[in-house]
Amino acid sequence: MSRYRYGIKMHDNQNVTGVERHAHFAKAAYSVLKHGGSVALKAFLAERESEPFAPPIYAVDESGQDILARPVSAETIAQARELVDSFAFDHAVYSVSADDGHTYLLFASQPGLGFGPDRGPPPDLSHPPGDMRGPPPGHSHDLNAEFRQFSRQPVLPIIAGTLVSFIFSWLLAGYFAKPIRHLRQAFEAMSQGHLHTTAAPKMGKRRDELADLGLHFDHMAERIRILVDAQQQLLHDVSHELRSPLARMQAAIGLALQQPEKMAASLQRIERESQRMSDLIGELLTFSRLEVDDSAHAEQTIDMDELLDEIVEDARFEANHKAVKIMFSRPEHVLLKGRAELVHRAIENVLRNAIQHTANASHLLVDVKLDKTKQLLSISIADQGPGVSMTELTKIFEPFYRGSHKTKQDSIGLGLAIAKRAVELHFGKIYAVNRPEGGLRIVMEFPYSAK
Repeated sequence: MSRYRYGIKMHDNQNVTGVERHAHFAKAAYSVLKHGGSVALKAFLAERESEPFAPPIYAVDESGQDILARPVSAETIAQARELVDSFAFDHAVYSVSADDGHTYLLFASQPGLGFGPDRGPPPDLSHPPGDMRGPPPGHSHDLNAEFRQFSRQPVLPIIAGTLVSFIFSWLLAGYFAKPIRHLRQAFEAMSQGHLHTTAAPKMGKRRDELADLGLHFDHMAERIRILVDAQQQLLHDVSHELRSPLARMQAAIGLALQQPEKMAASLQRIERESQRMSDLIGELLTFSRLEVDDSAHAEQTIDMDELLDEIVEDARFEANHKAVKIMFSRPEHVLLKGRAELVHRAIENVLRNAIQHTANASHLLVDVKLDKTKQLLSISIADQGPGVSMTELTKIFEPFYRGSHKTKQDSIGLGLAIAKRAVELHFGKIYAVNRPEGGLRIVMEFPYSAK
């Protein structure tokens, strides 16, 4: 009984199975050529040639030459070309562009379609010799199982590649996530007030941007810790400084109430202490503004000749009550970029501090020099006082530090601290040294531009 399948006449179940078997082999060869190239196809076809019941599979290039140099008739090639665009599974005809630059016509030999001789179906080993019955219905031939096994083989590299990619991605994510997790924990600790938290030691031996971020975090944490400690110390010192004049004012008020005849002296004491508190608050406001101000390098041109003349003239008037003479060496004309009021305050505070600590009827030396090579303006103020110990040379620039030497006129202890901050805001430096002949020398250095 005859029937049609995809427009092709089939005569029995055995022929249908044979045509599908040819199509399986052709499709396998197509996959090999498509994914493995012409070299893999040659190996595949040569292996199929050694199997006695495998149908011949041809790969013919544009000139009609088979890839294994096997003879193929022009009529067979023409018939195959007619079926290449029919897309019927049973035709088993493909046109494939290969990696060697050729476009191959790939087809399996099918006598039912006029494609040359067939090697015949493989023997049915499920029956003893002499049994001429055909294969039982639904029987799956070993070649079909071989094709299915071959078609499943490309899945294994895909699965292996996916697994390797997953493992690599997991390790890479952990490599980047671990330092980020340490940074997040460090920020959380900082937000809870643990100011001694560090992040860089937990980064290990990394030398990337995350390790640099850890170093910057530690620098930030150290800076915040210093600022907080300084603020706490400042609050402690302020409370102490305000408590002392308030206590003296209360004592003066009590004395005036108990002894009315001493009212005038008590009022003078109250006036002096209230003025002291006013000066203290003014100095605190100035110091606080300097602590948060970073605009000292504003575009202002300062004539240092005029500024120094004004400061020295005011200091000479103040030094008259101690019979102190100020020796001033006028510098070359120089212009400084910055804020005039801050530079004025720094020099004036240092000079007034020298007047306060120098001996009566002594001399103060104000020496101004220019270093044109380093483009540095140096202002040195030397007194003839008792000087300070070596351990106090840097402490005298701290807020509310008065040193071990007592004077008749107690200072607030912010003058040199304000001077230090003002000089630093102009990218300069200030330091103190003891003079060999006695006294203290404080040097302020300001960088300037020769333009």
